[in-house]
Amino acid sequence: MAATHADEGSDPIRAARETLRVERRRVVDEREAFRAFRGRVSSIPDESGSTDPADVSEGGGLAGAGGAFGGTMDGSVGVGGATTPAGSRLVAVRDAYRSTVMSVPHYEAEYDDTYERSVAAEFGPEIAYVLTRTNCFHEEYKRSLLSAAETAVQEREAFLDALESEIESVERARSGLDPIRTEIEAIEDELGGDGERETAGAGGGTDAADFGALDACRTRTEALREDCDRIAARRQRALADHERRLALSDDLDLPAYCYQDLDVTYPVLAAVAAVGDRLEALRRRIERGMGRAR
Repeated sequence: MAATHADEGSDPIRAARETLRVERRRVVDEREAFRAFRGRVSSIPDESGSTDPADVSEGGGLAGAGGAFGGTMDGSVGVGGATTPAGSRLVAVRDAYRSTVMSVPHYEAEYDDTYERSVAAEFGPEIAYVLTRTNCFHEEYKRSLLSAAETAVQEREAFLDALESEIESVERARSGLDPIRTEIEAIEDELGGDGERETAGAGGGTDAADFGALDACRTRTEALREDCDRIAARRQRALADHERRLALSDDLDLPAYCYQDLDVTYPVLAAVAAVGDRLEALRRRIERGMGRAR
């Protein structure tokens, strides 16, 4: 993944907008899935009055996932712990997780984890152990799981806020760069898109009026360059705000996460740099023409 600026033809801002659209949809789906999972878990009775024979197996060792979910368990939930097959409520939790969190449309493409790996990643190893290596859904386990599910919802909410801010920042940059590109094209048309003005100047046919027109074009390019600088500065402030509000990890920021599949890590700055390069080339061309028109 190269963190360099792309040329304008690759349209990094368009790619960024599409990437953000997909990411936002996925985060919304995950938030709603965890909300649904939390609701399902809250309706599963705990087994606060039961012992947990699977904490230690008959041979004295830890029971495996097969001990928790195998045998005659059918996932039914009885009224009393004594009439409920051991582990059936954990089976209900597992089924609820699979039918909500693991059923979001992008799950296979984005994660493709097993149940055990997924709950460990989302809720931590302790809760994952309880859900996959024991036979009893204790009251304290249920409380911890509900709290972890709510945390997962809140994390998606926070990430959605950051994505909305990023979408707004990218859109604002696009709306600022589009008129600059249009103005560049207008200046290039005035100069002659294939350098005809420069050729005429070399032949001595450029008069004082031509020099004045070129000077006016140079002034316009300088103003456009200042506009680009303002867009870049505003974007840098937005990136700093992302970093303060949402640190995904010690070595990964929001753009690096969102745009990891793009050719550029910072598409807005790449687009600004491409426009800036175009303005610089245009300025040099104008000044060469002015030198010949004197």
